[in-house]
Amino acid sequence: MRGFLVFAWGLLASIVAITSNDASAFSPRLEDRLIRVKASDAQIIPLRLWGKQDTPSAIILCIHGFSDYARGFGHMLAALDIANASLMMAFDQRGFGETASRGRWAGHDVMISDLHDVLLYIGDRYPGLPIHIVGESMGAALLLVAMHHPKTSAFFKSTTKIKSAARQNASTFRTSLANPNPQVQSTILLAPAVWSWSAMPWYQVLSLKLFSQLWPDLRVSSQYARRIGVRPTDDPAVAAYLAKDPLMLRDIPVSMIAGLSDLMSEASLLMPKKGHRSLVVIGTRDEVIPGSAYCAWLAKNHESVTGQWLVQQDGFHMLTRQTKSDAIIDLLSNFLTLQLQRLEQEQQPMKELKC
Repeated sequence: MRGFLVFAWGLLASIVAITSNDASAFSPRLEDRLIRVKASDAQIIPLRLWGKQDTPSAIILCIHGFSDYARGFGHMLAALDIANASLMMAFDQRGFGETASRGRWAGHDVMISDLHDVLLYIGDRYPGLPIHIVGESMGAALLLVAMHHPKTSAFFKSTTKIKSAARQNASTFRTSLANPNPQVQSTILLAPAVWSWSAMPWYQVLSLKLFSQLWPDLRVSSQYARRIGVRPTDDPAVAAYLAKDPLMLRDIPVSMIAGLSDLMSEASLLMPKKGHRSLVVIGTRDEVIPGSAYCAWLAKNHESVTGQWLVQQDGFHMLTRQTKSDAIIDLLSNFLTLQLQRLEQEQQPMKELKC
């Protein structure tokens, strides 16, 4: 049982109340607009927008992690879009934020379907614009699955070489005229949740599966997370802000944690789509997804490692919401504007993680 509680509390650590710090030091920008997109099963997907809505030069779509919701990216646009020309979007995934099914795990097939529907919505509203996707933790795991899923894999454009932003955008527009599907030009995976069942301690697997079968509605409260000392961020202002955000998911049923474990297990079998422009960023002080899980993921897929990689020394799980976040956000900005062609640590993550 203790193994299950340690795992569950670790996932909830990001929303522990820290009353001794001032949350006002971290103030993400509220969305400029909230759109309610109707999914293919008629459920509503809350889609939040920041930035230039009339004639943007590009779309940045963000996918949040477990317990979090779309507003978790509200602090990023100003740094990512210095030219004030992009439109950033993020949607609340099923079971999180302001969705009607808040507190219930939808299953990753439904989550993939929602991503599919959001991409179609973007393609319909902004035809021909390049789309870049940023996934954090659970959102990054979903992206790994989406790149290879029959419903969404065609969205992720393969490219062999990028010469310039202008040339790439022109090529994107020509491609969009021939292809009605929206085309995702690049993907960023931040601290992907790839802690598979096979990489977990046996007692953790046993207790979680037992609880999910016998007591699936049993709820794990975030008030206990502090006891195990897991920190997703070293920035106390971020932790204080999250603790006070009413839309963060706190009391979580065991069934959701088991569902997340299924998603992480499927994601751990995959690497970014070959030929698709991607960037994977991991921190060596990630206390939510252990280094052993990242090493197991890399060892399992070492022959298919693709894209660019950066392992940030002393980086925490919330890579864009930590004290060293400026370096990460600068990296993302350079990657998204096509200024970054190569990373020093490219495809050497096992060495950087000391696997």
